[in-house]
Amino acid sequence: MEQVVTASLRQFRHDIRRGLGSALVTLRSSADPRRHADAVRWACLHLTAYDPQCEGSRGWYLHQAAVLTGQAGQIEADVIGRFAVCSPNGWRFAHLSDILVCFALAGSDRARQALWDAYARLMARFARTVRHDRWWYWQSTLEGLALDLVRLDGWEAARVAIADFGAGLASGPREPGRAPRLYFPEWFDAAVREQFGEADVDAFLAGETSPGVRAYGETATTVAARPSGIGQPGTDLRVETLTALALQVARGDLDPLRLRSAAMRLARQDTAGADQVARLGLAQADPSLKAEILWAFRTRDFPLTDDDLASLVDVDHDRLRLVVRTILGQRPAEWKRRHALDLLQTPHEANEALDLLQASYRPEDEPVVDAAIRRVSVRDDDWHGTFGGVLDLLTPADRPVTTGVLEYVYRQTLCSTCRRHTLDLMSDKHVLPDGIVRECLLDASDEIRSFATRITDGT
Repeated sequence: MEQVVTASLRQFRHDIRRGLGSALVTLRSSADPRRHADAVRWACLHLTAYDPQCEGSRGWYLHQAAVLTGQAGQIEADVIGRFAVCSPNGWRFAHLSDILVCFALAGSDRARQALWDAYARLMARFARTVRHDRWWYWQSTLEGLALDLVRLDGWEAARVAIADFGAGLASGPREPGRAPRLYFPEWFDAAVREQFGEADVDAFLAGETSPGVRAYGETATTVAARPSGIGQPGTDLRVETLTALALQVARGDLDPLRLRSAAMRLARQDTAGADQVARLGLAQADPSLKAEILWAFRTRDFPLTDDDLASLVDVDHDRLRLVVRTILGQRPAEWKRRHALDLLQTPHEANEALDLLQASYRPEDEPVVDAAIRRVSVRDDDWHGTFGGVLDLLTPADRPVTTGVLEYVYRQTLCSTCRRHTLDLMSDKHVLPDGIVRECLLDASDEIRSFATRITDGT
């Protein structure tokens, strides 16, 4: 019995870390949900999203989980304690803030107060940053927190934040008005105008006489009149320029990414440019330079024959080998297929093997792909690319899915964006079980919850 319980708890930790709706299903159906409280607390206090900027908030999901354990009060207190000492320079701050917003929306005065206290600390930092004309990369954290408070307290919170931002802007160096423009909270401003209306916000700014609101309004006008910064298109590149850049990179005088960017630009200018880039890349003796130039064809048709790349398919240079296998994967050939299937037997080769297999895949290869993906651990550096490679491989309409490979990706991926793409593909391939749809109604991702709602509503 003890072993069964241990396995159950391990599975719950697995699911809640990924944001799967199955974790909330477990809590709802458990005779003793308190035994999962420690796992829920851990998920609340740690940033579990793979890419928080793209995946969005897990606040609703984790608040629901906390409530379902029956120990919401203690978990809330722990989140408030961690939030009070959390650095604003990172995504964990927003993660904790999102959870506290949900507690506050549910009626918690102490969660609301914790958010306002954090706002006061960050606004004081904003004022110091502007006054000393420094750089604060994470100013967006303050703007996001201000918008959280607007979500809680409406226009009154927006009015307070406008005045506070304005007071900070007014305290900055005045020569020649650079600091106010540099630090103006454009994200906050755009969101407030969208929510309350452009005309009403402008009327408020024009009618208020407080120094902070006046400074905010004046800076907003200056920012709105600022040129977009989008200039005329640059002149066409020439292969001679690319050759000169390659020499600079070889001497260590230039970032290799500059060479890659220039190669991509020349390759998309016209057919002749693409041909020149391909030939220049192949002519490089240095594999690093060869990789940077040929990178231009990872998502663009390679203008030369496969014969020019075949000898490099197993080259002993990580970046060049990745580039070559991706390019070769764009055109079918039986030798590529056989080599890719062989590479799939080795977990650390799976990502590039899938790239090589793309155009040469046959439906009978699916069991090999299924077995290969199950050997890949999410602790591996390239797991994300490997899971994405499976989705790319199976996307074409003429490639049926007959194994459980997509459900495996759905349950194992740490990335909710990939999970969303997996669900789309499962739906397109008619292999989306009703049970997973029901789980998705409780997923951490609001996009996935909406996806499941549309299916259950038949819309």
